[in-house]
Formats: sequence, structure tokens, C-alpha cells
Amino acid sequence: MHSCFWQTRLQANSPVAEFIVGNPLRKWARNHRVLREVLWRLDFVVIWLVTKLARLLPVDAASRFGDRLGSWIGPRLKQKTAIYRANLAIAFPDLSAAELNELVIRAWGRSGRVMAEYPHLSTILAEDARLQIDIREPIETYKNPARPCVMVTAHQSNWEVACAAMAKLHIPNATLYSPPTNPLLDRMLLESRRALNCELLPRENSARLLIRALKEGKTAAMVMDRRVDEGKAITFFGREKLSTTIPAKLALKFNCELVPVQVERLHDAHFRVTFHPPVRPRDTSTDDNEQAIDMIQQVHYQFENWIRQQPEDWFCSKRLWPKGNIQPTKEAGSNADTDSYAA
Repeated sequence: MHSCFWQTRLQANSPVAEFIVGNPLRKWARNHRVLREVLWRLDFVVIWLVTKLARLLPVDAASRFGDRLGSWIGPRLKQKTAIYRANLAIAFPDLSAAELNELVIRAWGRSGRVMAEYPHLSTILAEDARLQIDIREPIETYKNPARPCVMVTAHQSNWEVACAAMAKLHIPNATLYSPPTNPLLDRMLLESRRALNCELLPRENSARLLIRALKEGKTAAMVMDRRVDEGKAITFFGREKLSTTIPAKLALKFNCELVPVQVERLHDAHFRVTFHPPVRPRDTSTDDNEQAIDMIQQVHYQFENWIRQQPEDWFCSKRLWPKGNIQPTKEAGSNADTDSYAA
């Protein structure tokens, strides 16, 4: 089986908002089953139509279609847009209000590209010209995929493309899947991901399942730039963010490499996936917890560099820092605190 990225239980790796059509009613929908299911069905129809149109287009045209659609619809989702703006304001504090607003619109466009590319994941995997693979430091896993490692990436460009790169390297992978809130959209996305031959593990008992997978020689990979409330404080863009240390702990436990994987969008649906040199503890005399925190901190510094290179490609639709840490510009402030649900 090939690859797909897994995430911790508070994360969902879909560019779909909790509610789209019924976003203004989201607070009531969370507490009323009938209303929630009606809104889920409405959202499903909207996304189904978008993906149906995207499927009818060539992959590059579909990607451009998604960009235009995301740039138009995204900013109208006020609560999500406020979170985008607040996160990007912390990551890029020197931007003016106008520059920040423009960046948010571009970021919504790139999110739309990801959605429109889901029906074409099999094409991205099949056509070699669409995917460049750059290995910065050879490790045993690339020569012998049965020797597992741990790979981590961020929600950047189209993070699903990292799955295609691992598939091309014939690396078997165990995948912890955290579904979207809407079960109808979950099934739709699962259908698209089957093109990448992902092995999906349930998030319940995930630690036990991942340990078993590594013992079986399967690589564990995860998207880990989101906030994890039970995590450790890691510096990210100069502020503490609660982050999982599971990737580093797995690497230490199994004496294998922790590899940061960068996905860059070159143009339309063409990508470069870079397997960076492994991250290792800088002080092996400390205990495993301290070594794990150090390794995850190094990974986050790399994430910062990647995001600065392509800021519009960062899918940061979840609140990463406590609201008290967020100081949006005057223009951005009106909606900054209106979304209350966890990352």
C-alpha cells in the first residue's frame, strides 16, 4: 500500500469549512441534529457540483477554476476568513492591512485549487511531468522501503501530493485519518483519496495502530502544523503553539529517521516534493521528551521557512494560537474573535 498523510485527532485535512451554505447558522446547527443534517446535505450538493465540474475539466484547467472559485467564495466565509487573517497577521507582521487582505484572498484561491484537484489525484500521480521529487539526503528508507521512517509535512500547496511522491518511491505508509465534520463530504473525499492507495487507520487507538504499523515496516507520515491542545509548547513564528510531539517520539522509539517533506506548487497542478535531511536531536544527553520537543521545534522552524517562501499556499484555516496572542490590524479586527470552535 502506498502513502497518505495522517494527522492527530484534532485535525482534519480537508479544505472544506465546517458549514458552507449554512455557515451563519453553524452555532444552532451544532446543537440541532435536523438543522445540522439539512446543512450537511446542502453543502454536499454544492461541493459535489464543484467537483463534478472540476472532473469534466483537464487537471490544470480544473486547478485554475478552483482558484477563481476559492478567491470568490472563501472571503465570504467571514469566520474562517477572520482566522486566516489572524494567523497570517502573526506570521507576517510587517504586512499592511491591504497587503494582508490581498494575501488572504490569494490563500483562499489556493485552497480552492486543492479542492478542485481532488478528482484529479490519480492524474497527478500517473503523469511524471506533474511531480518533481527532490531527495536532499539519502536514507535507508528510499533504498529499502521496508525500513520505515517518520515523515512530516505542513498544510501547504496541495499536501495530498506528498502521498503521490511517496507512492512513486514505493514507500508503504500507515495513515491516521481524521474526517471532515460532514460525513457526506468525508465519503466523497475518501473516494478521491483511493487513487493514492492510502491505507487509512481509525483515529481511535491510533498510537497502538501506528506502533504496530512501524513494527510491520510501514512508514508513518503526518501533517502537523495545526494546534493540538494536548501537545507541547513549540515556538512558531515567534509565539508558542501547542503541537504534537508524536512524530519525534515514534522516530526515537523505533530508532528511525524523522524527515520533513516540503510540497511546493510550481504552476497549476505541477508540484515539487522535497524530502529534506532528517531532523535529529541536538543534545542526545537529555531525556526522550526533551529530545522530541527539540526535534519538533526544528521541524517548525523549517515550516516557517517554507511558508515564507509561498505564503499564499499555507492552508491555515484553523486557529493556531490563543485569541489573546492574536493582534490583528484594525481592518481585520471586526471578525477576528467570532469563531469559537477549536482548531
